[in-house]
Amino acid sequence: MELEELKMAWETLNQHMKRESAISLALYADRKLANIRTRLRPLFIGQILQLFFGISFLLLAAALWSTRPTALSVVVAGVVVNAYGVGCIIAAGMVMGAISNIDYAGSVLEIQERLARVRCAYIVGGLVAGLTWWFLWIPVLMVLLALVHVNLYAHAPSVVWIGLAVGTVGLAGMLLLYAYSRKPSHERLRHFADQAMVGRSLQRAQAQLDEIRQFGQEAA
Repeated sequence: MELEELKMAWETLNQHMKRESAISLALYADRKLANIRTRLRPLFIGQILQLFFGISFLLLAAALWSTRPTALSVVVAGVVVNAYGVGCIIAAGMVMGAISNIDYAGSVLEIQERLARVRCAYIVGGLVAGLTWWFLWIPVLMVLLALVHVNLYAHAPSVVWIGLAVGTVGLAGMLLLYAYSRKPSHERLRHFADQAMVGRSLQRAQAQLDEIRQFGQEAA
């Protein structure tokens, strides 16, 4: 009887410890998930700003179309500016949609998958809204000058071609630097490149998920 009572007491204690561990994990996860929401909020607000940024380029292109330009170079510049505005809006919408689709009541794995989609959308958006400026400043300048009836390409084509050359060199240099940062011996440079490409909000949100997973493994 004493052995049976000891076994029952041990089983009761074991179940009590499991319940306490589960409660602790749930409370810890809730706190970390709240932190993830907080980390992603500035990112979401940033996409709203990017949305209005894209709209401003659509308005700039609309102002150009209202002048009924006839020069091919000006029309091409207007199309590029218009496309950039649309691209910014689509990219911002993708990131905002991915953030909104995160189900914080799901498992850590599900949240991690959703966060990976946010990361992917954010990187694509960064490529659209950021790296294109190596070249985009040229059509923007052409459109602004066209609004005051100045055809930049007709008057100074060298500015356009030199700008394209500088943009090509600059973009190639950034891509080479990124490839260089991928080497194992350049961990600090890789961390800097990842932070610049992905952003602190996403990195910190992922760190919160990693902490939840580690806590769950230790509590198991």
